[in-house]
Amino acid sequence: MTPAAFVAAVLGCGFGAVIRFALSTLRREHHLPWPTLVANLLGTFLLGAAGALLGNGTLSSTAAFIVGGGVAGGLTTFSTLAVDAVAMWRTSPRNAVLYVTITGVSGAGAGALGWVIASALTA
Repeated sequence: MTPAAFVAAVLGCGFGAVIRFALSTLRREHHLPWPTLVANLLGTFLLGAAGALLGNGTLSSTAAFIVGGGVAGGLTTFSTLAVDAVAMWRTSPRNAVLYVTITGVSGAGAGALGWVIASALTA
């Protein structure tokens, strides 16, 4: 990896983190932490799309790293998901299980959707 690619990935990570922070300011009192869920779904969708574009040769490995490891890596947050789930478990184990389940299932779906859409657009 070139120094320029590394810097681009770092900047991409910062950009993803800024988006995640902006989403976190939208947090309203609710049973589920929607801003974290949305950030993780957006990042997973982006990673799925980058994987498809890398796989079909539309995106270079360097660009895929910048998008996937940089932007999507800065946008997604497993640690916040874990902290939210543990905090929810204390007041509502049902909501904690629901949140983790929704995140896992919809995350897989978002990644697959990103892959399918990117593949269709570049076919």
